[in-house]
Amino acid sequence: MALSESHHQQQQSPSQSFLAAQMEKQKQEIDQFIKIQNERLRYVLQEQRKREMEMILRKMESKALLLMSQKEEEMSKALNKNMELEDLLRKMEMENQTWQRMARENEAIVQTLNTTLEQVRERAATCYDAGEAEVEDEGSFCGGEGDGNSLPAKKMKMSSCCCNCGSNGVTRVLFLPCRHLCCCMDCEEGLLLCPICNTPKKSRIEALIF
Repeated sequence: MALSESHHQQQQSPSQSFLAAQMEKQKQEIDQFIKIQNERLRYVLQEQRKREMEMILRKMESKALLLMSQKEEEMSKALNKNMELEDLLRKMEMENQTWQRMARENEAIVQTLNTTLEQVRERAATCYDAGEAEVEDEGSFCGGEGDGNSLPAKKMKMSSCCCNCGSNGVTRVLFLPCRHLCCCMDCEEGLLLCPICNTPKKSRIEALIF
C-alpha cells in the first residue's frame, strides 16, 4: 500500500513541476506586460505634459509679444509727444527772442525819436531866439512898421528847413540808421544818402512835428 502511494507521487511530480514552471512563466510575462504598460503610460503622460507646457508657453509668448507691441507703441507715442513738445519749446524760444529783439528795436526807435525831438526843440528854441533878434532888427530898421510882420517871421524861423531843397517848415523825415531829421517828404523818395552825413539810408520814419 505504501509502495503504491509512493509510486503515484513519483508519477505526479513531473506534471506539478511543469505546472509550476508554466505559472512562473505566466507570472513573469504578466510582470513584463505590466512593466511595459507602465512605461507606455509614463511616456504618454510625459508627452501630454510636454504638449501642455508647449501650449502654455505659446500662449505666454503670444501675450508677451502683445504686451511688448503695446509698450513699443506707447513708447513711440511718448517719443513723438516729446519731440512735439521740444519743437514747441524751440518755437516759443525763437518767438521770445524775436519779441525781445523787436522790443529792443522799438526801444531804440523811441530813444531815437526822443533824442530827435529834443534836437528839434533845441533847434526851434535857437531859431526862435535868432528870429526874435532879427525881427527886432527889422522893426528898428523899419521904424516900427514891421510889427505886423513879426509873427510870420517868428514862425518861419522856428521851423526847420529841408536840407535838400531848403524849404522852410517841412523837415519831417528821420533817416535811419544815422537818425538825422533832414528833409521833407517830397525830397525823401529821391534821396539814397543822408544829406547831412552821407550815410546810406536803410529806413526812414516820418516825424509828426506840430
